[in-house]
Amino acid sequence: MKNALLRLEPVLDTRYRLRSVRPVRPIPTPGSDTAALLREMLATNPAHFAARTALADQSADAGAIEAACQLRWEGAQLVCDLLDRASASDETVLLDWDDPYTASALTMVYDSAADHFVIGDFELATALLESVLDADPEDHSNASELLAFCYAALEEWELFDEILSVLPPESLSTRLASYWGTFRRAENQPENQPGERSETTAKSAALRTLIRTESPALFREWSATDHDPDPNAANPPAAVEARRLWLRTESLWREFPEFVAFLKG
Repeated sequence: MKNALLRLEPVLDTRYRLRSVRPVRPIPTPGSDTAALLREMLATNPAHFAARTALADQSADAGAIEAACQLRWEGAQLVCDLLDRASASDETVLLDWDDPYTASALTMVYDSAADHFVIGDFELATALLESVLDADPEDHSNASELLAFCYAALEEWELFDEILSVLPPESLSTRLASYWGTFRRAENQPENQPGERSETTAKSAALRTLIRTESPALFREWSATDHDPDPNAANPPAAVEARRLWLRTESLWREFPEFVAFLKG
């Protein structure tokens, strides 16, 4: 199966690798005209994912964030269009991550999902992450981690529980998703009757205590006032990890500030 730019090449049973219909030229060595050469390569072959990634990275480094996101989004659409066509024909398509071209294409979809996560478009981020995970159940890109936060944002609790169960429980990210999911579920329960308020207050206090004792670095970061984008590497590793996790999920706390307010309270 193919579209105008991509085709699926069988590897074994239901496993495939992606192939560009047009030639994929080598990436130019860095130089003053690299960006122009990369644009020329993409004009010739929009499915040149290595060139698309290199140009997106250059654009982001130059401060052209919107242009970088658009490059990744257009690349993701090429991949998802082909996978959607295969899915529509009831064909099971698993992609071969060990193939470099296929891995670069799937990474493009993941990166675009991360872009949409950052701007708070959790529905589109979810759709893209699910496409990655469907094509690569071994989850080489770690799409499951970000997907857990998306499911909690969308209140897809059955899917949230399912994906949380396969994430490493010792990971700070898994713990954060679990804490936030617990808080968000409780917050969105119907209004309590007067006699139930004390029980709700006790549960809230228990959750705050759990976070403070089980994940102190996370508690300190989420209850802090400032979050320097360049964490001091001399800090304890857990503190550095918590800062990076805050920066990675900051769009959630802009959209859903109640959890941070709860921890600060």
